[in-house]
Amino acid sequence: MAAMYSGIHLKLKNPKTPWVDKLKLARFAWISSQCLLPNKEQVLFDWISHALTGFYSKKVELPQVVVEGLWIYLDDILHSKKLHSVLSQGKTISLRLAVAQVSWS
Repeated sequence: MAAMYSGIHLKLKNPKTPWVDKLKLARFAWISSQCLLPNKEQVLFDWISHALTGFYSKKVELPQVVVEGLWIYLDDILHSKKLHSVLSQGKTISLRLAVAQVSWS
């Protein structure tokens, strides 16, 4: 019987949860079949999109190590077997990421 890990979504959204912990929670939620979060894949894509967009629109200040961790997490889930499996089952996941306007110096 799978355990219900409650509160992960709230912890990800909570400004008091340290970003390092948020990344660990998001990684756990993605890979764990025991994390029963409704519409989990979309929730996690929305969370990572919101986090990166918040940083690049200067609404959220994050240490560079956290920003790198967010990008690595996004890359990991985009290349995961789990995402491939979810999409091959006919599910649709939207990635709303408005960071394409970022200019690199």
